[in-house]
Amino acid sequence: MPYSKQRRDPIEDKVITPLLELRQAREKLFSGIREGRGENGFFEKQTSIVDHFFIRSVQESSIGRKLFSARKPFALIALGGYGRGELCLRSDIDVMVLFPSSLPKEAKMLTEEIILPLWDLGMEVGHCVRSLKDCTRLSLEDFEVFTSLLDARFLCGESPLYLHLRHLIEKKVIPKNAAAFARWLDDRNKVRMETFGDASYLLEPNIKEGIGGLRDYHQILWLSKVFFGLQKPRDLEYSGRLSHSQYASLSDETLFLSRIRNHLHDLSGRKNDRLGFQYQEKIAERFGFEDKESYPAVEQFLGRLHTAMSSIKSLRLSFAASYILRGCDEGSWTHAGKIHDGLRHEGREIGFASVTAILSRPGLLMSLFSHIAECGCRLSMEARRLTTEFHYLANDQYQSDPDNIKSFLEIIKGPYCFSALIQMHETGMLDAFIPEFGRIKDRVQFDAYHIFPVGIHSIHTVKNLKELPNEKNLILLDIMNDVKDHDVLYIAALFHDIGKIGKNHAERGSAIIAAILERWSYDRKKSEDIVFLVRNHLLLVETATRRDLDDEKAVVQCASIVGTVERAKFLYLLTWADSKATGPSAWNSWISNLIQELFLKILHIIEKGELASPDAQARNIAARNFITARSGANLSAEKVSAFFEKMSPRYLLYTRPSLILRHQNMADELDKAKSDGEKMPFRLHAEPDGDIQGCWEVSIIAPDRAGLFSEISGVLALNNINILSASIYTWLDGTAVDIFKVSSPLDSLDPNRTWEKVKLDIKQVFSGRLALDFRLGAKAGGKMLSGHKTPPKPPRVIVENNSSDFFTIIEVFADDRIGLLYLITSTLSSLRLDIRIAKIATKGDQVADVFYVLDLEGQRIEDESRLREIQNALLHRVGSSVQRR
Repeated sequence: MPYSKQRRDPIEDKVITPLLELRQAREKLFSGIREGRGENGFFEKQTSIVDHFFIRSVQESSIGRKLFSARKPFALIALGGYGRGELCLRSDIDVMVLFPSSLPKEAKMLTEEIILPLWDLGMEVGHCVRSLKDCTRLSLEDFEVFTSLLDARFLCGESPLYLHLRHLIEKKVIPKNAAAFARWLDDRNKVRMETFGDASYLLEPNIKEGIGGLRDYHQILWLSKVFFGLQKPRDLEYSGRLSHSQYASLSDETLFLSRIRNHLHDLSGRKNDRLGFQYQEKIAERFGFEDKESYPAVEQFLGRLHTAMSSIKSLRLSFAASYILRGCDEGSWTHAGKIHDGLRHEGREIGFASVTAILSRPGLLMSLFSHIAECGCRLSMEARRLTTEFHYLANDQYQSDPDNIKSFLEIIKGPYCFSALIQMHETGMLDAFIPEFGRIKDRVQFDAYHIFPVGIHSIHTVKNLKELPNEKNLILLDIMNDVKDHDVLYIAALFHDIGKIGKNHAERGSAIIAAILERWSYDRKKSEDIVFLVRNHLLLVETATRRDLDDEKAVVQCASIVGTVERAKFLYLLTWADSKATGPSAWNSWISNLIQELFLKILHIIEKGELASPDAQARNIAARNFITARSGANLSAEKVSAFFEKMSPRYLLYTRPSLILRHQNMADELDKAKSDGEKMPFRLHAEPDGDIQGCWEVSIIAPDRAGLFSEISGVLALNNINILSASIYTWLDGTAVDIFKVSSPLDSLDPNRTWEKVKLDIKQVFSGRLALDFRLGAKAGGKMLSGHKTPPKPPRVIVENNSSDFFTIIEVFADDRIGLLYLITSTLSSLRLDIRIAKIATKGDQVADVFYVLDLEGQRIEDESRLREIQNALLHRVGSSVQRR
């Protein structure tokens, strides 16, 4: 091959080395990206720049010249993503030095001369030196090597060597490996699913390796080379394997993902394929998305992203199933032939008998999916293409046609309903038949709470109900068996978030679903139940997590809204399915117990006409008898009476006898500590909650004083203990009794160590030797260094007297962060408010902290100006802390 002389800069009269030329070219290219220009053709330009470096390096290599002079030819070959010409800013560069047979001793020096300079630029370079025999052997043994060679591209050197390599791969490797390779890819996709998840649904997807990511596109290319001998992506269209529209869509979507990956590399400053929350708004801005009313730019961007990844995933699945796996799957169905006029089974796939059948009978588009819901088959690639191209036939008349509506209801009832709905979603047929669904199908909520876009979340809610028989929760199973009209439940589940196109989505959604059901001429009674469920699908979870379930008014109000036993059961099942489909933090043992308690109380009110409230006198007598029996001779009747005299009525009514006995012993210890002269005494007892997994019950007794609850909550936060709820009581002798439900300590092997640390910290806070403000601030600052997932949202505060007859209720909605509860409670303390009940609900990165408060005289806050002052003070404190972060 020809060799060039060194190049010189004519102005500065210095040698322009290949490395210097590469650095200058990359800096110019990269700066264009950051300044919002030069993105067109970036990947080709980046690849060309690196190609030029290698070509010049080989041309100017003294070792290379020596090898060719000694008749030891070699070829430099690009592999993997570099071979495909897909180099992003921080992509790895994989190259191979190929020799015809044995490797000469100069091979190592050659690679060092060419490769080492790139490391000085911080570039990740993977390289290997192999012979033709090595390549053949490794391709047969290792499919990772095989795929890298499928992407091989000649750079420079001895071109016949490269052509010989291609010949060996095509004639000796592919014929032996094809079927096994297809199965290997199928297995790899299962690993990808377990490791990275379905990126077409996730809110922080892996752009490359997640299902629906760029790796799906690569697999289509590999399969086309192995099974059809295609060489370039465009050959997919030219050969007829993809239609023009399918290939155009695939090209557009992969380019979109590649551009995102490029900007992700730039913002991360490293090779990074996970689109974390912290990058999403910036990339959305770079892509030109702008905020619209009730539709932020970042959510528009994520909706577009999920559409792209869903399209790529669907095409890869169809391509593999239709062209590849059918021939490799030994367990393929033998059934083939028409199901009825217009539809045909082919292996495990279903499709149309002909295009003309669709045009003459558009209802086949719906019949197709009703058969999928019945038998669990999948769309053939051709059927997927035809459905996508012909769903325009679903006009207003089509959407109201009784036969099409009947087919859709059969889909809802079918055992494979989830598979049918997902494939309808992917092909666009679901929102073609129900345009209202199209408005929310790719809608994304930019938070850490919802793991799916709205459309997929809705379909998963249906899936949860369909799979409920597999659950071990006997209460859920009994309720599901009790309700009659499962169709009502499934339809409500599919459309419960149909109103998420603006604020008040439940109320908005009830109007939308009412219009849909009217269009379907659906049964009036069932329609009323569905509309009710959509309007009130948040009722149970919001009441259970944000209201005191011992407050009779809150439960009675909830029961009056529900009205009937059947609706209560519908609502309980929908709440479970919706929460489970939302994300792992939306349904846990704590929330499950709260909702179950509320549900049972609602049932009792509806069935009996009253709340099953404990009788105060009966509870008092039972508690006295329990303590007397357990204490025996250690506690006289007079002392028991004196002990009960100082307790508040609310404490006696809602505290179980065994816990009262525990508190009596703790109070005795506290009295002894006081008499011994102990300063700022307190007693703490913690034990696992016997009914709720992952939950502990903590009791703290101390002399009451202003700010006590706030200080305790701060210490718990300092020790990574999350408060779930708290009941705060003050006995008549001035003893404060705070009962917390908290998360389990992080140290599950030795939790007592954590509780001893909590006791020590409380003692230091009480004595003034530990500054909570400083410690919590430092802890939160350290946490911030690891990156905050989502941008801060403005806090919201509600102060009202309507939900309780006895307390003023304060609700604070804000970004979750270390020390937030301490900040809020210290603010309430400074406002001279007495917290009696606290409920803490966390939704991903958001919290809803609810406080039942009185003034220091034990009265609700009725003065309007003071209510506004409380609201403004909390907004200021919580909001200013967000800005300081």
